[in-house]
Amino acid sequence: MSSSPWREQDKALNGPAARAWLSEAVRVLEARGPLEDHDAMRQASAAGAGGAGHGAQIATRAAVLGERLGLQAGLMRARRVAPWALLLVGLLMGLAGALLAGAVVDVQDRRINVLGALVALLGAHALTFLAWLIALLWPGAGPAGGGGAARLWAWLTARLALGRGAEAQALLQGGLALLARARLLPWVGGLASHTLWAVSLVAAIAALLFALGFRRYTLGWESTLLTPDTLGRAVHALGRLPGWLGLPVPDAALLQAGGEAAANTARDRQLAWWLIGCVAVYGLLPRLLALGLCAAVWRRRRPRLRPDLALPYYRQLIARLDALAPATVVDADTVRHDWDLARHSLAAETRAGWAVVGFELPPEQPWPPQPLPAPLHLVAHIAGTAAERQQLLQQLAELRPRLLLLAVSAASSPDRGTERFLRELLPVCGECRLWLSAPPAADTPEGAQAAAEPAGAARWRRWLADLGLSEVHSFVAWDDARRDPLAHA
Repeated sequence: MSSSPWREQDKALNGPAARAWLSEAVRVLEARGPLEDHDAMRQASAAGAGGAGHGAQIATRAAVLGERLGLQAGLMRARRVAPWALLLVGLLMGLAGALLAGAVVDVQDRRINVLGALVALLGAHALTFLAWLIALLWPGAGPAGGGGAARLWAWLTARLALGRGAEAQALLQGGLALLARARLLPWVGGLASHTLWAVSLVAAIAALLFALGFRRYTLGWESTLLTPDTLGRAVHALGRLPGWLGLPVPDAALLQAGGEAAANTARDRQLAWWLIGCVAVYGLLPRLLALGLCAAVWRRRRPRLRPDLALPYYRQLIARLDALAPATVVDADTVRHDWDLARHSLAAETRAGWAVVGFELPPEQPWPPQPLPAPLHLVAHIAGTAAERQQLLQQLAELRPRLLLLAVSAASSPDRGTERFLRELLPVCGECRLWLSAPPAADTPEGAQAAAEPAGAARWRRWLADLGLSEVHSFVAWDDARRDPLAHA
């Protein structure tokens, strides 16, 4: 049995988009109340110990919880059902297109009002296409950004594959949230909508070709409000674009020639091709172009389908995962080798002079000590925060003093943070010294203070020896620490 929370039969869902979808679905579910996740957090923490980032850890947790809640099974069912649901809706749209094409043909009188037929065939298409364009400009204008056909497909897929439970709703809402965050909602809705409308328009064109190819119809126009000249100009204007693509354009003389009762075969043939060409150019062609654009945008933006880790929900999860993470163990051989390389590559061309730095000294320790060495480039005292360390390292990298004197409290215990800071200091100076200081006692003579070794100094020396930092010399007396050997050479 595989130890992975993703089942072997669900390998198709073991991708970034599916993991993000599961993470969002779990987030939606936990908005109603936290889930019991002891085992999920344990596996996510183990993934982090193996080098996984926060996003991968959150996905692992969601996968474990999803197995228990049946979310992966729901995704697999949706993946299998979605193509069949799209095919079913496509068949319905194709049937609707064929029926619509048959409705505009008067079978009894065999007459077709071409302008009325064009409006009937392209009216709904134009409105839904305009709604999709509006959804691109204002993504919140529609719930799916793809019109009724896309919503019908999404609803049918969700109902057949997911059902009505809380988990199904979480999957649906999580998927919509991911698409909206990646600004893909209208594009995915457009993929379904344009596909279905293309099927419908192809069926309508096929029905027109069948009806007009095997029966004799009289084509013309009728209007109470518009004059024949106005209608003729409209037919001619609408025929320009199909004419650029090689389709026949109605001749103005033929349009004005015969009366309504005349059987003008040439005119009827041109108007028939005009009607088919307008449906293809103003209906099918925009849908195919938009379909290609939606597919291209989907492929380009698909990597954006990932959870927003800046959300409060994910920030809390990250904090919990960090709290479970074990303490980081530094690989001494590798890290020390890297520090040694940095030291040898940066230690050249130092400037003559001193930098004196106090590091995590107790409040009772006088600072700065007197007298200070000369020439002196920098005197600083830091409490040991990351920001202070970084700022000090930048200053020392610019100054590059030949002698760096780091004052520490002999009574304190050295730790990994001190080791890391000390190794970071070595490449930015010529020589680094450690002053093991101790606050002066009020009842001890000054000479005795200088001769006495403070408590803890031996521990620091053993620590330096164990780390292999033999080049860092330690001193307990301030006068010895600030003495420049080159000045007496």
